[in-house]
Amino acid sequence: MPGGGLLEAILQFAQQLYRIAQRAGPEPFEDLALAALTEQVPFDAALWFTGQIDGGQLQVHRLHAYRMPPAALEPLVTLVRQRPEALAATAGTHGTAHLEDAEALLARGLDAAAHEQLCRGRIERQLLMGTAACGTPGGEWLSLHRAQSGAPFDAQDCERVQVLMPHLSESRAVHRALCLRHASAEPGIAPGPHRALTLCDGTVLHCGGRLAEAIGIRWPEWNGLRLPAGLLARAQREEAVALEGLGQIIQARRFTDALVLSLRSTPPQERLTPREYELVRRFAAGEDCNALARRSGLAPATVRNLLRLAYRKLGINSRAQLLRLLHRAETGARVEFPPAGR
Repeated sequence: MPGGGLLEAILQFAQQLYRIAQRAGPEPFEDLALAALTEQVPFDAALWFTGQIDGGQLQVHRLHAYRMPPAALEPLVTLVRQRPEALAATAGTHGTAHLEDAEALLARGLDAAAHEQLCRGRIERQLLMGTAACGTPGGEWLSLHRAQSGAPFDAQDCERVQVLMPHLSESRAVHRALCLRHASAEPGIAPGPHRALTLCDGTVLHCGGRLAEAIGIRWPEWNGLRLPAGLLARAQREEAVALEGLGQIIQARRFTDALVLSLRSTPPQERLTPREYELVRRFAAGEDCNALARRSGLAPATVRNLLRLAYRKLGINSRAQLLRLLHRAETGARVEFPPAGR
């Protein structure tokens, strides 16, 4: 059991963390929390990451680098990915801290250039601590680093990190929950049938019915708990995902450590050929079929057929709907109309 001095330090640290979490501001919580941790266990740099060990390979879902020299980050992440056995050893019910010196950290898995980058970054010494539910492949890890020229981590450092890590993890969860609660009141993020909110690792917090239906059509194996891998990879890069045959796209953007996904209808100019779009745009502006025929050099019957085809592609049946659709598309408002073919 920790001594009285350590218990008092734990209490003060926990109170400090939860005060930080309650601010729920836009600045990275991890930076503030790790800065507070340096007062308890001095270190030069840190990696705080979550991931899943699958088939002997680590898949990193989320990684936060703190004071990590840019040149050292890539080789260190490479080393982490190649050492799932060390990570698995820390993924017990309460976590186990591992003390590693420079020789153990650099002994294998890195070439000479990567080794030199770590040494230049002065982060050769490492203390690795992980927490995860016992028997599960996922986990959360904190890797603290000191320069080889500095004092080695010792058993007291190991003990402190081991008892403080749960507070780091829990307070980050509190911060996330408060941020998402704040986000739910913002336009464009609040729950709705066309919207979903997920963590950056794809864990679904809520998903509207219309968006869930579209995802299920595109990815029939989807279970509703985590975003499909293909969709998650694009969403993490904030790239739009076209749903072929549905006339819709899924757009994503980041909010703190979450992803906000929105189902949008594909803009009219992307659903129509250039000639069709020009015809419907002029038709919506008031030109009749005869005027459009003279302007385009087509027969009036051909113009009417092209307009009927364009209406079918857009899922509308009146000029009023066309006007509303084009207005919303031009102003950036949500465009609501059925997918093509309905």
